[in-house]
Amino acid sequence: MAEIMGFGLSHYPGPLVPVKHWPQNLLSNVEKGRIPREVFDDRSKWPAGMIAEWGSDQGQAAAQIHARRLLDGYKELRRRIDQFKPDLLLIWGDDQYENFRKDGVPQFCTYIFDEIICKPFAGTSKGPFKTPENVWNVPSDMPLAVRGHHQAADGLIRHLIGDNFDVAYAFEARHDNGLSHAFVNTLVSLDLERRGFDYPVIPFHVNCYGSQMLMTAARQKIMCPPSPNPGRCFDLGASIASYFKNSPWRVALIGSSSWSHGSLTQKFQRLYPDLDADRQRFEELKTNRFALWKDASTRELEDSGQNEFLNWVCLAGAMDHLDLKVDIVDYVESYVFNSSKCFASFA
Repeated sequence: MAEIMGFGLSHYPGPLVPVKHWPQNLLSNVEKGRIPREVFDDRSKWPAGMIAEWGSDQGQAAAQIHARRLLDGYKELRRRIDQFKPDLLLIWGDDQYENFRKDGVPQFCTYIFDEIICKPFAGTSKGPFKTPENVWNVPSDMPLAVRGHHQAADGLIRHLIGDNFDVAYAFEARHDNGLSHAFVNTLVSLDLERRGFDYPVIPFHVNCYGSQMLMTAARQKIMCPPSPNPGRCFDLGASIASYFKNSPWRVALIGSSSWSHGSLTQKFQRLYPDLDADRQRFEELKTNRFALWKDASTRELEDSGQNEFLNWVCLAGAMDHLDLKVDIVDYVESYVFNSSKCFASFA
């Protein structure tokens, strides 16, 4: 008999590198020109909360506090996952010009495989923190073997096509480092104590970046077609929940993303995220009114830098279909560390 739990978390790359590097994310966006230098230098354009976070030490003290809450959130969700003992995990995540590039960008894609070898630390020197260091001092090319669940993934594709969702599928990863960081960061962060994380995984790609994919990920001034709208993501989540509800497996469904990203919030010149929008989403979540997310618009999410929130919308559709209720682990806001992060489970 199927049993299902839901989990929401962030795939923020911070936990892969020492905390002292976390403020570098903001500075690297200035260096890359994503944030105008004059905007960064003009503190009159900073909210008071951001000034307090940055402090006199360029965010080092705030980074320690932010990290402590994030790491505690991951450890608690890992404890709940282990207690549930799932047969497999499905993770809704996105791809930022890693596996899906100019030769093809699906709105949705399910990976079908027995095992994929990934390299979670290979991109740290090129990423937002610009450091070859990682938290465990392991080689940057250290492999991470991710087990799949071929039978469940294949059956899910067939179910979704029969339910009028024309999703793509992939048997392999194109990216040299394997799966996109949305998936591997999720797995690494759920195994911070390196006890091993051997649950089979179905990575489910959602085209969260849509119209901003090339502008943000590849820094090319090309406007792309939009993401799937939130209503479609919500309904997709419900269909996936229906499939697993009638399966023989215990399943953990995971929505993986931070919420509003400063690097995506153009109305604030990409300096800081839209915390007011995040607070509205959090109020809807904690009162179990996340079905409202189905009625959000693509324009609304993009305006608030909540592009990746579509992964949580898929999760919300599944939880609403199953009538599962939320238990908040933590909700962590930040102006300096690019995004708000939420940790929650549903049962």
